[in-house]
Amino acid sequence: MNKLKSCCKTLSQYYFSAMLWLWGTMQQALADGPDATKIPDFKIPGVDSTTKDPIEIITIVAKSLVTLAAVLLAAGAIFVVVKALISIYNEATSENGRKGWGAFIIALIIGFVVIFFCLWLVKLAVGLF
Repeated sequence: MNKLKSCCKTLSQYYFSAMLWLWGTMQQALADGPDATKIPDFKIPGVDSTTKDPIEIITIVAKSLVTLAAVLLAAGAIFVVVKALISIYNEATSENGRKGWGAFIIALIIGFVVIFFCLWLVKLAVGLF
């Protein structure tokens, strides 16, 4: 219990210092005065900063949603593959298990193919920008 309390206390101290640092940097970046001209102009890649075209904005939102879907698909695929591999490994190492190491090796190969395919889809989705 004491280790848990000390861990929470340490994390809360770091959280406070990190938030204080972030707050200070935000104040510095948004400060008025002679240094306000040094703040860079933030731009979205592939978009003119003066655009008011709704089709272009909808296109960017659609691209970002496709990218998010690809990332979520890859994360889900990795989770399912790892869960299945753990299950098959436990079955292969069990004394009463009927599956052997061959099923584990085949699942491992198929799992890597699925993971690399999903990561390739993420690469394509990020390439939209």
